[in-house]
Amino acid sequence: MTAAEVIQFNSKVSHLAVEEHMSRDVVPAEVKRAVLVEAGHRCAIPTCRATTTEIAHIVPWAETQDNSSENLIALCPNCHTRFDQKKEIDRLAMKMYKNNLGILNNRYGEFERRLFEVLAKSKERVFVLGAAGDLLVANAVKDGFFEDKQVEGMGLQVSGDNGFYKNFPMTFTYWVTEAGVEFIKRYASGADIA
Repeated sequence: MTAAEVIQFNSKVSHLAVEEHMSRDVVPAEVKRAVLVEAGHRCAIPTCRATTTEIAHIVPWAETQDNSSENLIALCPNCHTRFDQKKEIDRLAMKMYKNNLGILNNRYGEFERRLFEVLAKSKERVFVLGAAGDLLVANAVKDGFFEDKQVEGMGLQVSGDNGFYKNFPMTFTYWVTEAGVEFIKRYASGADIA
């Protein structure tokens, strides 16, 4: 092939790619919104969580013509490229990330999800929360991921003229259990957390 033929061939391939891209159905705004909300307007890859996101097809549109929220996931431009073009992230892993989002969003609050991310990066086993911290991690405690060590700390003492007395804790010290360490590792790596 001559240089001119290579240029002509590349031009035809680029033109076909543009035509294919232009012929795609547009993802409806309400579906895009649902996908972005599901991921908290962040990249769905737990070790990334960048705030600049794109909508990616888990199974390519060219194979399925499926623009349903079940086949879409929010990714940052870098992770989208790593998935679609570089193939550094495989489809099975992407399906696990999508499945894990559903589990996390239905079971754990925003504070717990962010705490899982921080603990995945820091690998800390002990953390202290302030007033009402017990409410913020209640589901993770119930699931056996964190254990309240009942460490005496600051408290707010309330008493009444009628003999009422109560000490409200202002700090809570938690230990990440072995089950918690395993869960956080699976979450951070994109393994199935079900």
